[in-house]
Amino acid sequence: MAAAGIANGHSHDKKGSLADQRYVIMGAGSAGLGIASQIRDAMMAADHVSREEANSKFWLIDREGLVYDIGKGMAKGVGEIKGRLEGFVRNADEGWKGNIMLLDVVKQVKPTVLIGCSTAAGVFQQEVIQAMIDGGCERPIVFPLSNPSRLVEAKPDDIMKWTKGKGLVATGSPFPPVRMKVEGEEREFV
Repeated sequence: MAAAGIANGHSHDKKGSLADQRYVIMGAGSAGLGIASQIRDAMMAADHVSREEANSKFWLIDREGLVYDIGKGMAKGVGEIKGRLEGFVRNADEGWKGNIMLLDVVKQVKPTVLIGCSTAAGVFQQEVIQAMIDGGCERPIVFPLSNPSRLVEAKPDDIMKWTKGKGLVATGSPFPPVRMKVEGEEREFV
């Protein structure tokens, strides 16, 4: 896994616990559910929060938009609610209606973490990352994890440019280090 966000040996100082973050996951298939489940379980162990509270920190999106409860045991975009998905389906009482796509979710949720496992190449566009920043996330955590690299949700150099070097980026495909000026100083992010 390639990572950008550690510049010349200086760590990325994202503060807060796992439970303090809001996670938007683009890709509600087995990879997205596996990632959400692992983070949720770590959150429960490290931050001593209930399963319900931990689940409430996640918004999963598939190709039809946000996965939310539409009643009678059904969820928008995925059909029947069952198995590992059940705890991560958003409640329709939150006001969701229609196909709620990534940018709208980011604007409403104001996530601190954006994870991609959708193979939807380029879906993490500049306006999505900017919406994270505009929502109060000074140092966005963005993990475009899809493989191969031609299917990645965003390229690390674009994310670092859009966040002015403040993003924490990890990918599931190899990418070269990102070199850029940050506050007048040339830095390399690996």
